[in-house]
Amino acid sequence: MVAECDLAPQFFKRIERFASTLAVWGARTNLTAHPDDPAEVAFHIIDSLAPLFAVPSPALLRERAGVRVLDLGSGAGFPGLILAAATIDAQFTLVEARRKRASFLSVAAIEMELTNVTVRSARASAATVETGVDIATSRAVGEAGFEIAARALKTNGAAVLWANADQTINLDRAHRAGLVESGRYEYAVNRTDAVARRILIILQKQ
Repeated sequence: MVAECDLAPQFFKRIERFASTLAVWGARTNLTAHPDDPAEVAFHIIDSLAPLFAVPSPALLRERAGVRVLDLGSGAGFPGLILAAATIDAQFTLVEARRKRASFLSVAAIEMELTNVTVRSARASAATVETGVDIATSRAVGEAGFEIAARALKTNGAAVLWANADQTINLDRAHRAGLVESGRYEYAVNRTDAVARRILIILQKQ
């Protein structure tokens, strides 16, 4: 698990503000399932932090100042807002096509006092996505996202994808886009009265 000293100094304060904002917005818009359930929100938060505890070298997001991270389909802020709250030097762009969710992300970033976050209300595509980023993240693994991530990443950049342990992921399309798997890490997160078995997949752009 991530040690407290590995997180940004204001992380827990930021997460408290995030949870409060999520509860208010979740009551009137479909951001995520059970936004007022602390156990469910805690699952999503911990799962979002997987690159900082499941990967042997947590330097993925800390190796140098100014790392640029593109979060595709940010939804309710998992993992984009959570990782932005946890890291110090990385700069995050959160892309979300649904306007209400993009509005939530913007408000939550302000409430959390995050100065390293930009929200874009747009549908990402390989033709329109920004380029030259160091890391692309997505908790909703979709094959169409492989081309988008490959287009966005600089050479040797990394795509970080979340999946369930029993989920079948066909990486042929990723390989055709120029992404090669460089790591696969299994971990488990408590979720209410069960344990969710998860996988973090790291793909590197060639």
